[in-house]
Amino acid sequence: MHGEAVLRQLALAPGIERVDSPRHASVLLVAGGIPPYLHEELRRVHDQLPQPCATLWFRSEPLLGLESATRIDELDDLPRALIVLHRELMSGRRGSSPRLLPDQPPNPWEGLGDFGQGGEGMMGGTPYGRPMAMNMHDDIRDGLTLDSLTFRLGPFFPALPPGMKAEITLQGDLIQTWSTQLVPYPVSLDAVFLDALQRPVPIAELELARAREHLHRLFHGLRLAGLERLGRQALQLANTLTLDSRVDGLRRRLVRCGFFRLSLSGRGRLTEEQARKIGGFAARATGLDDDLRSEDAHYRRLGFTPVTQAAGDTRARWQQTLAEIEQSLVLAKQAVGQDLHTSETGSVETPHGPWTDRRPEDASRLLGDLLPGLEWGEALATIASLDLAAVSEWPLEAWAAAPRVASHEARRA
Repeated sequence: MHGEAVLRQLALAPGIERVDSPRHASVLLVAGGIPPYLHEELRRVHDQLPQPCATLWFRSEPLLGLESATRIDELDDLPRALIVLHRELMSGRRGSSPRLLPDQPPNPWEGLGDFGQGGEGMMGGTPYGRPMAMNMHDDIRDGLTLDSLTFRLGPFFPALPPGMKAEITLQGDLIQTWSTQLVPYPVSLDAVFLDALQRPVPIAELELARAREHLHRLFHGLRLAGLERLGRQALQLANTLTLDSRVDGLRRRLVRCGFFRLSLSGRGRLTEEQARKIGGFAARATGLDDDLRSEDAHYRRLGFTPVTQAAGDTRARWQQTLAEIEQSLVLAKQAVGQDLHTSETGSVETPHGPWTDRRPEDASRLLGDLLPGLEWGEALATIASLDLAAVSEWPLEAWAAAPRVASHEARRA
């Protein structure tokens, strides 16, 4: 929980390479709190690292069995700590982290089945704990009948929102079913959005924070698309954002590299009902002009009108994201010249949707209706283009100033 800011800082740190699979890593970084109900899942991730390996815990207590692991609380010290840990591990000055799970298959298999394959008959079963592909569904797109495979992903799969777990059935690379089993962790906002619920705040500060949030999501989408370098440029822009910042150059690079073309037209399209459920920029990308800023007299004084798209698909949401970044920068610069603050309290349009009498809620359950029929890459791009997690009632700054999070398991021990 609250580890995204750590990963964004590491993305710009020299000498550190982040990989998407624990099987390709030598250091496991646990950034932020891990709820006790996910400790077993974390042990499985840990034991997938090839030895020698080590762990580093940022603002979190190690699991039982890893009490001698390195812990750190200061964000500025984190890149150096990772580099030192890796050097000590590779040079032999530090021993490898021990395995946490027994070295045995998760399901009994030996001797089962006609040929010892772990299932009954020629097919079926879960040999070595992995379900075998079975022809159970008619293809929902082109009528071909292929073997279907049901599996689970998460809660630490990097293409999904942190904390989210899903059970998925694939036929080839086509999604047949998607069931969200664990919802993502709530996301924390910049404190200025929570302040806006209680008192007038400078519009310029609010809009710069909004633009940064959109750039952070764009960074994740670009990284998922394999455009790592361009993603770091978007992240660097977020870190240095000022009233004089411009995104013209970023837009040109996005067009030239084909990012919008990668998001095929029509894929991941939201219905009006789904768009209203998610709200925010995703709803405006579907043509809805819902935006609480329209009800603020000082925003109207700046000539604010919501920007919208019509298609409501993945491509439209990325276009909407870029358009709202540009709009926020224009509004911020105009508001500073007039020293304008928000005129309304009790509600605020956050980057993740409207916060009125209650904060934006989790919308990850909608994926069960939205993703079937999409190819795997299209589905991941669709997820990256959406804000699915609920919004936390605590600002990001509160977590950054908090002491290290102690795990329930460590306290109990």
